[in-house]
Amino acid sequence: MRLSLLSNKISWFGKYSGYECLTNYFPTSIEVGVISPRDKVFNKIIGKVVQKVNGWIKVQPAEIFAEIKFFAKLNGAEVSHILYLENHLHCLKDKFKKENLIGTIHLPFKQWKPEMLKKLELLPNAIVLYEEEIPLFSKYIDPNKIQYIKHGVDTDFFCPGNDNLVEKNKILFVGHYLRNFKMFLEVYHQINKDRNRKAIEFHFLIPSFFRGLPSIRDIVGLPNVFFHEGLSDEALLRFYQTSYVLLMPMEDSGANTAIVQALSTGLPIITTNVGGIKSYGGGEVFPIVNDNDVVEMVRLFEKYYSDNAFRTQISNAQRKFAVEQLDWRIISKKHIDVYKRLLK
Repeated sequence: MRLSLLSNKISWFGKYSGYECLTNYFPTSIEVGVISPRDKVFNKIIGKVVQKVNGWIKVQPAEIFAEIKFFAKLNGAEVSHILYLENHLHCLKDKFKKENLIGTIHLPFKQWKPEMLKKLELLPNAIVLYEEEIPLFSKYIDPNKIQYIKHGVDTDFFCPGNDNLVEKNKILFVGHYLRNFKMFLEVYHQINKDRNRKAIEFHFLIPSFFRGLPSIRDIVGLPNVFFHEGLSDEALLRFYQTSYVLLMPMEDSGANTAIVQALSTGLPIITTNVGGIKSYGGGEVFPIVNDNDVVEMVRLFEKYYSDNAFRTQISNAQRKFAVEQLDWRIISKKHIDVYKRLLK
């Protein structure tokens, strides 16, 4: 099988994070060509010309050049896969509507503008990374052409650490996109209200260029709140392994990198029942709370904090779920099965 992949890399993700890790797990029997944006002068010059001609002012020239290369090879590949479909909707056209083209949908439905949804009609096949909203996307893509595959995780790297290294007063929050910071702020104040125990620390892994957002500004500078960025893969792993819970209310969610990594490391997740959270064990593997239900989220935090046996039970269940359902080796086989069906 000749497989062509159009990939992207999120700048603050490391070697073991991101959907593009999928490309590391295909067997050698598959001829895989990965096309990614490269910041070379020639690439940017060509991309800039195409950018101006088409008015794609929000798309980086290097990314446009990668798209040109990808679509130029559409007929030569047996299967062509756009890994981050939302990044490349602008270049979908009728002439590219071939049965061997597939794109992966990451974002929850509410984040799709009408013009984006209209573009989906030009996509022959789709993979959706969470199950809950597939009926909504089916209004724009033939439901028989939509496949549901979960987001994978490197379960070898993102593994549980030594229980003795877990710090009970260390709470983790990862990322900024679609996070419910207003809810977190209310939960934070409730947790710290009239507390006589040792101060709890809240550690945020968020690049500094997002900390000026209005939703985050009120959190910066709070007592016992710490922000981190520029972490190595190993430093990121240590945060997952040594924190007591991931306290991360969401406004919406498709597939979430922090969620799958917390599952794999056995870090108990406290989040909200929105978007695709149930596709990743929410409500079944680990308890979740209703959106903006501050009282229930505080109650769940206190349950973890006061009952270490409960925390251990959820931790083990999350790790088991990740190993059995999210390991990239399992996920890559599911992708290959989809590719083979496209060739029939």
